Amino acid sequence: MRRYMLGFALLGLVGCFLPMIGGTSISLFDLHRLHWRPWLIAAAFAAPALTVWRTGAASVLVSAISFSYLALRLGPRTIDLVLYAGIGGKLIGIAVVGGVIATVGALLERSRR
Repeated sequence: MRRYMLGFALLGLVGCFLPMIGGTSISLFDLHRLHWRPWLIAAAFAAPALTVWRTGAASVLVSAISFSYLALRLGPRTIDLVLYAGIGGKLIGIAVVGGVIATVGALLERSRR
């Protein structure tokens, strides 16, 4: 499950740099001049990627915190991102949904031991 968490975290981080709105070149980082929230979203994708890559014991905890923040922050709009946004929004939406599922799977794996 750690590989899936790493993959979804990197997928979301790459999606932050790609266009969010189809037909334009506005990415999530183009919006950082208006708000500080894009930095939090990027950090929420980068934190699990770093901890899983280093294979620390806290990787499941950091992934759970990061992906739950993203799921609560984006909420039901995640499905709208997957269906209607540009390629960056689609990657972010898929990364949030997949990251939550992978984190729950890793938590269940840990509790099984």
